[in-house]
Amino acid sequence: MILLAAISDILFSSPLALLALASIIPLIILYLLRPRTIDLDIPSLLFFLKREQQRNKLSLLLRKLIRDPLFIIQLLVLILLSLAAAAPYIMEEKVSGQHTVIVIDNSASMQAGGRLDEAKALAAERLSAVNSLVWAQNVPVLAVKEGDKTRTKEVIALTPQRAISADIAAAITYSQRLAGPGGTVIVFSDFATWSGNDPLVAKGLAEKNGVRVEFVQVGGKSNNIGIVNGWLEVKDGAYNLNLAVKNFNDRKATVSLDIRTGNEKRGGTLSIPAGSTRAYIVSNLETGTTEISITGGGELKIDDNAYVYIPVAAEGRVLLVDTREQTVTGTRTRTATRTALGLLHPGLKYSSFLPPDLSGYGIVILGMVDNNSLGPEPAAILTGFVDDGGVVIATASPGLALIEGGLLPIKIISTSDETDLKMIQENPITAGIPVTDLEVVKHLKGSALEDDTVLMKASDDSPMLSYRRQGEGTVVYLGLNDVTGDDAWSGFATMPQFPIFWKQMLDWLGGTDISEHNVRTGTVIRMPSTQTITYPDGSTLTSSNLWVDQAGLYHIGPQVIAANLYDARESDVNEFSLDASTVTSRYIERPEVVREDVKKDITSYLIWVVLGLIIPGL
Repeated sequence: MILLAAISDILFSSPLALLALASIIPLIILYLLRPRTIDLDIPSLLFFLKREQQRNKLSLLLRKLIRDPLFIIQLLVLILLSLAAAAPYIMEEKVSGQHTVIVIDNSASMQAGGRLDEAKALAAERLSAVNSLVWAQNVPVLAVKEGDKTRTKEVIALTPQRAISADIAAAITYSQRLAGPGGTVIVFSDFATWSGNDPLVAKGLAEKNGVRVEFVQVGGKSNNIGIVNGWLEVKDGAYNLNLAVKNFNDRKATVSLDIRTGNEKRGGTLSIPAGSTRAYIVSNLETGTTEISITGGGELKIDDNAYVYIPVAAEGRVLLVDTREQTVTGTRTRTATRTALGLLHPGLKYSSFLPPDLSGYGIVILGMVDNNSLGPEPAAILTGFVDDGGVVIATASPGLALIEGGLLPIKIISTSDETDLKMIQENPITAGIPVTDLEVVKHLKGSALEDDTVLMKASDDSPMLSYRRQGEGTVVYLGLNDVTGDDAWSGFATMPQFPIFWKQMLDWLGGTDISEHNVRTGTVIRMPSTQTITYPDGSTLTSSNLWVDQAGLYHIGPQVIAANLYDARESDVNEFSLDASTVTSRYIERPEVVREDVKKDITSYLIWVVLGLIIPGL
C-alpha cells in the first residue's frame, strides 16, 4: 500500500513518452517464440502425465519466463527507460525559512589585507540546507540560486576580486526577495565604504518584511598609499598624464614611480605628507600603452598601478602610399580614399613610395602599390613599424604579393574574377554599410593564416576583410579597393557611405577620442556589435556590452581600453564607515512560515537503477 501511494505521487513532464512501454510486447513475444527443448515419449509413469502437461503448458511457460533472470532484467530495463523518458517528478514542499542568502562584498577595498579571503572562509561556515549567493558590486550579481551546501561552497571559493565600489544596500534588497519571509541574509563586508543607499536602511526594511539580516565585518584597518586620480591633457603638442597620489597613513612617506612605455623605462620619486595628496606629471607620453606603478603603496595593490592608452590615430599621423599620388606630369590624382581621409584627417600625408623610416606615423595605408612604390625591403620596414605599435591597412592591389614574410593577414595566390561577399563576424567597421550587396568583379584570391581573424570572405573563401595583432600593432587587409571607371574592381568607392566606412575603420583601430580608451572601473561600454573581449586577467567574453570591473588593459579586436580604479574612498582602507559590532537588529519574526511546492526530478534515480541492472552483466 505504501508503494502504491508513493507511485501515485509521481507525475510526468512528458507523458507521451510512456508509449515507449509498448516495447515490452516484442520482448515477451521473442521469449515465447524462442526454440524450446523437444519432448520425448518415454514408456514410464510420465506417459500418464502427458495430458496434464498439455493442459498446463501455458502456465508452465509463464512460470519459466518469470523464473528467467535475464528476461526479468531486460523487462525492468525497458520499463525504467520508458519511465525515465517521460521525465518523472514529484512535488516537494519548500519552506522559505530554510533559505540563507550569502552576500559577499567583492569591491576594491576587499582586496586589502586578505579581507575577501576571510569573507569567503566565514561564509562557507554559515550555509543552510538551501542557499543563494549574491556578489555585492555596483549592481548585485546572483552567483548561486537555491543551491545545496556543496555547490554553494564551490562558488564561494570562486568569488572574484573586482576593482569597483559595492552597492551593499541594493544587494540586501535583492537578497531579501530571494530569501522570502522567514529567510536569512548574511552580509560579509569590510563596510569601509559603499555606493548607493545606506546599508542600515536596507537592513531595517528587510527585517520589517520578516527577513533576518546579519552583518559580519571582516578585516582590520590597513596602511595604504594609492593613485586616486588621473587625467590626460595636451600641452605643446604632447600628451601628459596628471596623477594624484594620496598617503592615507599617519606619517610622511616617499614612494618611487616606475613608468614603462613599450621597452622604454623611466622613473621618479614623490614625497607625500601624512593624510595628504600630491600631484605627479608623466610628460611626453607616446602612442600605445603606458603603465605607471608605485612601490611601497601598502596592502591594497590595485591602486598602485595606473594604465594609459593613446591610440596611434590620436595624433592624426596617417600616411597614404599610392602610385596614383604622383603622375608623370607631377600632378596628384585625387582618389576616393584620399578624398575620404582628407575629410577625417586634415594632416594626412601622401606619398607615391614607401619611406624607409615610418617612425613619424601611426597608420600607413597601402593603396595601389607596385615594385617601384614599395622599394626593395617592404616587409622588413612594415614589420618593424607594426611591431612597434603601428597600424598597416593594405587595400587590394596586385603589388601586395611583393610583401613577403607573412605580414599581411592573407596569403595571396592569384588575381581572380567576380565573387559574392559574405559576412563572417559582425564588426563596427561595416555597421550600417551594405557591403555584402556589392558587385565585386575582381579580387585577390588567397587564404587566411593561422593567427588571422577574418571578418568578411569571398565566395571562394578568400579573405576580404581580415586583421592580425602583431607585436604592439595591427595589420588589416581590405579586399575592396577604390579603383573606379572601366578598371574598377567593385562599386565600393562610389558608395555614399565610403567616407563613413573609413571613419569607422580608423575609430575601430584606435580612434581619435582618447577618453573612449581611458575609463574608470564601473563604466559600462555599449558596442555597436557583438565582439570578443579579452579582460585584464586573460579571460574572454563575447558580448556587445563591456562592464569594466577590472583594472588594466582590455582588448577588443585591435582596440585597447585602459581602465583604472581612481577612487579615493575605495583606497582609504584605514577607516571603516560602519562598525558592524554596534548594529542592532529590528527583525520582526512572522508567525506563519511560507511554504511552496517545487518540482523534484527523479529521472536520474531511474537511470542509476538501470545502470545497476546492466553493469553486473557486462
